Amino acid sequence: GPSVAIYDDRRGAQRHLLMVIVMAAGGILGLLVGGNDLRTGEAATGVVLVVAGAALLVYGVTEVRATIRRFGSPVRLVVGERGFEDTSVEGPIVWDEVESIGFEKVGRGQPGAVRVQLRAPGEFAEQHALSRQARLMLRINNGGLYLARGARMPAADVLDLMSDRLAAHLRSRKPPTAPAQRIRRRTSRH
Repeated sequence: GPSVAIYDDRRGAQRHLLMVIVMAAGGILGLLVGGNDLRTGEAATGVVLVVAGAALLVYGVTEVRATIRRFGSPVRLVVGERGFEDTSVEGPIVWDEVESIGFEKVGRGQPGAVRVQLRAPGEFAEQHALSRQARLMLRINNGGLYLARGARMPAADVLDLMSDRLAAHLRSRKPPTAPAQRIRRRTSRH
């Protein structure tokens, strides 16, 4: 069928933006308190707070930037016959780049995001000019992309749609089966 546009959940994105801003602020607070602990001689607590604060700050700032970019387009994902496009990846992703499709479970086994396992993650990263951070996330996720997080359509429905399109693509690529040959039974000559 035709391509299907899956829209972004704007309210969810706004809540997420607020949450990651608070995380970044918490990171700054951790750096300040940890730095103060280091100056006063409480090395163990200070190191833990500085490391945690730095991690929280980096994560918060990165997510703030990514969430703000989401506001640039109302469409989160487009699923078509030949592949799909996600706003986080440069260019279309064709079905031939996909090994399998599944979902990430969140609370009580409900799908939270669609997990697309790539056939050749290294080649994919080169072809789609992924940033250093995106390449790192691809490695951390063992060559999988997580899609439809923050979409209006439930992840289970996105999974069904993508699975149907991938199955149709795979069916169209298989060569027609040869007509069955009749097998003659061998008889012994004893």
